[in-house]
Amino acid sequence: MLERASSCLESGGRQLFRAPKPALRSRRKLHSTFWHHGASDLSLPLWWAINPAFDGAEQSAPSSEGAPLDFLYPEKTLALLRRLSVRSDSATDARRQQLQRTPVRGYATNRFGTALHLDSKGEAAELETVDAAGAKEAKREMHERLMGSSAQESLTDLLRRQEPGKQELAWQLYNAIPAASSPDVEMIVSLLEYLTEETESAIPTRVIKLFETLPDRARTASSFRAAIIANVALRQTGQAMQLHRAAVSNQRFVEYEEHVPSVGTDVLLRRLVADEQWDLAYRAFFEYVNGSRYSTNKQRTTFRIRWGQQTLPEVWREAAQLPEIKEHVRSLLVYIRGNEDELMEGVPKKREFFIAFVQSFLANVMHRVLNVRKPNEDEIWNWFTKLFEDITALGIPPDASYDHAINSMYQLDRYRAYTNQRKLPLELYRRYRQWYLYEHVEHPNPKFRFRTLPPQLPMLSGVITAHGKHDSWHRVADVVQDVRTFYPGKPLSIPILQSLLIIYAEHGDVETVDKYFAEWEKSYKITPKQAQSLIYVQARRADVPGALAAFRRIRSELGITPDLQMWNTLLLTYVRADDLDGALEAFNNALDAGMSPNVHTFGPMLDMCANRGDIEAFESLYSRAKQMDIPLDTDVRARSGYVQAFLNADDVDAAEDIAQGMLQQWKAGILTGHPLTHTWNIMIQYYALRGDVGNGRRLYKQMVENKIPMDNITFGSLMRALVEIKQTNAAYKILRTTLPAKNLRVEAIHYAIVMTGFLKEKQYDLALEAYERMVERNVNQTISSRQAAINTVGMSELVRLLRAGNTDPHQQLKFVEKLLRDMMTSGDVGQDIAHRQPTHNRFFDTQAQSIVPASYYGLLVTLYNTRGAYEICKGLFAKAEDSTGVEGFEAPVTFLTAVMEAHYRAKEWTEVQKCWDLVRQSSSKLVKTFQQVMNPAPADEEGSTSLTDGNAIQRFEESRIALNRRQVIVKATRIYIRSLINRKKSLRTERMLLAKAQQTIRDLLVNGFVIDNFTWNEFIVALAQNGQLVPAFTIAETYLMPRFPGWRHLHPYYVRKDREGHQYMELKHYEIKRNSVLPRYKTLVVLAKSLAVVKEDERNGVGYVEKEAKWAREILEDKAPRVIRAVETMPNKSDDPIQKRYLHDFQ
Repeated sequence: MLERASSCLESGGRQLFRAPKPALRSRRKLHSTFWHHGASDLSLPLWWAINPAFDGAEQSAPSSEGAPLDFLYPEKTLALLRRLSVRSDSATDARRQQLQRTPVRGYATNRFGTALHLDSKGEAAELETVDAAGAKEAKREMHERLMGSSAQESLTDLLRRQEPGKQELAWQLYNAIPAASSPDVEMIVSLLEYLTEETESAIPTRVIKLFETLPDRARTASSFRAAIIANVALRQTGQAMQLHRAAVSNQRFVEYEEHVPSVGTDVLLRRLVADEQWDLAYRAFFEYVNGSRYSTNKQRTTFRIRWGQQTLPEVWREAAQLPEIKEHVRSLLVYIRGNEDELMEGVPKKREFFIAFVQSFLANVMHRVLNVRKPNEDEIWNWFTKLFEDITALGIPPDASYDHAINSMYQLDRYRAYTNQRKLPLELYRRYRQWYLYEHVEHPNPKFRFRTLPPQLPMLSGVITAHGKHDSWHRVADVVQDVRTFYPGKPLSIPILQSLLIIYAEHGDVETVDKYFAEWEKSYKITPKQAQSLIYVQARRADVPGALAAFRRIRSELGITPDLQMWNTLLLTYVRADDLDGALEAFNNALDAGMSPNVHTFGPMLDMCANRGDIEAFESLYSRAKQMDIPLDTDVRARSGYVQAFLNADDVDAAEDIAQGMLQQWKAGILTGHPLTHTWNIMIQYYALRGDVGNGRRLYKQMVENKIPMDNITFGSLMRALVEIKQTNAAYKILRTTLPAKNLRVEAIHYAIVMTGFLKEKQYDLALEAYERMVERNVNQTISSRQAAINTVGMSELVRLLRAGNTDPHQQLKFVEKLLRDMMTSGDVGQDIAHRQPTHNRFFDTQAQSIVPASYYGLLVTLYNTRGAYEICKGLFAKAEDSTGVEGFEAPVTFLTAVMEAHYRAKEWTEVQKCWDLVRQSSSKLVKTFQQVMNPAPADEEGSTSLTDGNAIQRFEESRIALNRRQVIVKATRIYIRSLINRKKSLRTERMLLAKAQQTIRDLLVNGFVIDNFTWNEFIVALAQNGQLVPAFTIAETYLMPRFPGWRHLHPYYVRKDREGHQYMELKHYEIKRNSVLPRYKTLVVLAKSLAVVKEDERNGVGYVEKEAKWAREILEDKAPRVIRAVETMPNKSDDPIQKRYLHDFQ
């Protein structure tokens, strides 16, 4: 009955109701080979025959056969398994042992698996069962060494060199020392350390013999550790405890307060935890802390453990590595539950030390559970939550464990990175806060009251940083409020204030940065590190005036001389605002101030060159940085800027060659820092903007094959490619399915792409669904997502009014106006550009902070322009100007274009001219390059208006403006040219306006701007309709006809869908690009009519040019032969509405 009760206590009742197997117990010990081999093969291996464990003698207890199916193992493999048998510390064997052991066992097992029988005094008698081959090799080597020196000298040399794996040789050398010249104490101590180098003794009895030869005063901490290791290996726990008590008592080996002597506490605790002897483990811990680590940093160690400031890893390191440590923790909790009255309600000092014992042990176990090779987050979640529930229920204060668990998690990358799964650190903090504020109750007995500190500030700082990194603003504010609740009347700590300054400066929140900076200034001394945040917050907003004001404040009010980091931040402000002149000035001023540039100085300048496609300037700056020994060659972001420069210059082959070279250097370890994700992202985006899905997929496969990490921007670029080929539903599926499945954040840029794509495909209901999904998920907005939202809501409302038949131009768009008001009043709109996401705009524009409100109003004006609501637009103009609040404000090009369109529809020609002048002024800054700043282009020849002379074309081709920004004012140019050619004036006035339009086009060409297809065709039509046939035909010949595809063959009953504006031309739908310049069908029909009139006049004897001595038809044929051929071969379609309109009199 007592045996049944003991078994129940050990296993929790696992064996209580287990019925015995109906079989007789055999007293004969036969090897498993007899039972598993066939009758025809009963031969035994040699190692079994010579094993002393199978000598036929009857044993008092069943001996272990070693590994299961051991007959299948080779001889050397089985020997290795037996050699490692003691190190495993099997939890299964430990659970079978009784909690109260007898001090002397019948046998002990060494690391080789051989039995060490005990004599009558309980002392282990060594059996020399060393590996025969190893002993023979050691003996041979000993003889070789003894030929040149004595045994004592050879041993001294061996111990000095600490040669690995020579323990048997060392022991034989020690035995070879003559008795007359016995080794000194130092040699014995060194030999003990060497024999127990691997924390496990090869032959424990040897170590014990050596230790016993040392006098008590000569025994060092390392010798005690060796003796404890040996006794633990022999399972002599009592002797190990006695040695440990002697080693740690009275700070025997503590040289100073912070000194941590290694006396074998970790090895002893490992054995006791493996055996689940918690009373002995607590006793060893108590002796160690009370004897050797009573205080740390002039505070009691138990207090520091209790407050989460100490975990004693030096004593728990070995125990935490046990294979079934979670099972041992569960056993500890069972032990506490069974002895709760004694442990938690007994002697106060014992309670204090036991809580420290549990908290320090759990802290090290948590570290082991978190740092595994393949973590299972569900199991980790369940283990941590259940652990804290259990220790709280048992009365163990969980505060130190909470603090250590959260800090340990935030030290791991996987908990700092974004995840769309449940977040264990945040859940633990929520429980910690709940326990401290609402569930924490002091012990009713004053003797047991222990000061409970609030959550530690380093942990709170880590939680704030984690929330800020993932843009959880409301949670950052909540934790800051918690800090003020936990520490009332005290200022925020320096790390927390520094984290808050960095977080809010990163996201452009000027008001909050000023608030926390004022709190810092009130409580602590200002250093350049904090003052720099005043400039950085303005840099993230691209607010140049704000950055200059902060720079002057630091210098004058705070009395701090700007350092290199501040100059770099000021330079970054100009770069983000796309102000080339200001950036060059700041760069030169920094050099004049004695600053030595670094990577962060040249980085923004190189980015500016890359964004403009200015390869020449990029290479010049790059060479200058190398001359100044700035390591740009090994910086991935600097090298990726070179790729971007070639892409923006439309040299994609060179860009891919550079990227492949970077990939080879990355594999070779030459490139460091960021991965190559950004480099491949910009190449995928290049093809995506051109709708080239094939090349985008090719680059995506390269990322997979070369193990280049993919981020959400990679999939955003693929979404952009799908939108360009009108596959927005597939892009929306990536947003809803792929990104969450890849555990990637869905950001505002992804919603902006989807909404724009649906609007392009006229799927207004799906665009509105994507917008509502974005709002529902509280996605942090950017300027691109807000613009897409305005267009989505506005177009949906316009379609609703159109379906209702409401054509009243005074009807206001209530929903989109409310949306815009919410945007302007919900927060600081300057934060909309303080992000690190790509922009998604149809037209390129300035990125300064001051233009954000005007860009929103510009979209609203564009929506109202479709209904001709000029009066409403004028009110929006005034609101946009009031919203800037900046003197000398330069409106963005997109806003000016929308205003121009409104004035054009209202026929306010003077206002159109004013807007055009502002557009030209703003655009000149956007397209400027370093070459233009250094060497301005010569002025155009006065009086020259020809568009077909070689000078204009040559100046266009040699223009130094940014190649990827030549189209920035395409829409504004179209509206302005239309305002000149579509006025109803007298013939003389029309000729003057056409001449002005031609001069404007020439001015744009010589300055490098491109003219779009609509503008060219409409201008040529206007020239032809006003009788200026020679300019009309020659301009068409020069600019339109080189890309004319020809007329297609018409077949009866063959229905073909023509491209609108290019009827009857041999064109496929994919051959028309945004930058395609070719004649439109209407243009050729108008030119055909003009040619027909010329021919009819020639037949009537009219149109002979005396100066040229040619008929007008001959002049046109000489100057524009391709136009004449295209007109003459045009299909004659009597039912075509355009031909009916213009050629009715000639058909």
